Amino acid sequence: MKTSKTILFVLSCLFLTLFSCNPSEEITEQEYLITVDSIQCQDTVKVLTPFKLVFYGIIGENGCYRFSRFHTENIKNMIEIQTIGLKKVGPNLVCPELLPLLDGQELELKADSIGELKLKVMNPGVNRFITKNIVVVP
Repeated sequence: MKTSKTILFVLSCLFLTLFSCNPSEEITEQEYLITVDSIQCQDTVKVLTPFKLVFYGIIGENGCYRFSRFHTENIKNMIEIQTIGLKKVGPNLVCPELLPLLDGQELELKADSIGELKLKVMNPGVNRFITKNIVVVP
């Protein structure tokens, strides 16, 4: 009798362990577009010489948000830039109470032709972006 109760208890624990976890309730990370408040860079750069574009803004509302990467796309005399972040999502998620900032995050770019180059930083929402025109010299 005691052995059957022990076996039943072990099987019950095993059953609960295997089937109580729901894999869809795991904590995951989702990409999102970070809102950039301002950018800084030189007004004049040399062609084919790397220059830095510096970003400022709030990454997210708490410690579950973080900077991930920049995505750039060259379109004629314009470079479109997206600032991509990752946020943790999931049930019962506890996030540190802090305000993550871009705080001078740098992106190195290179102008490939002489003339005017337009930098266009995309922000969330329709027609929300920051632009800066720079002169590219030989």
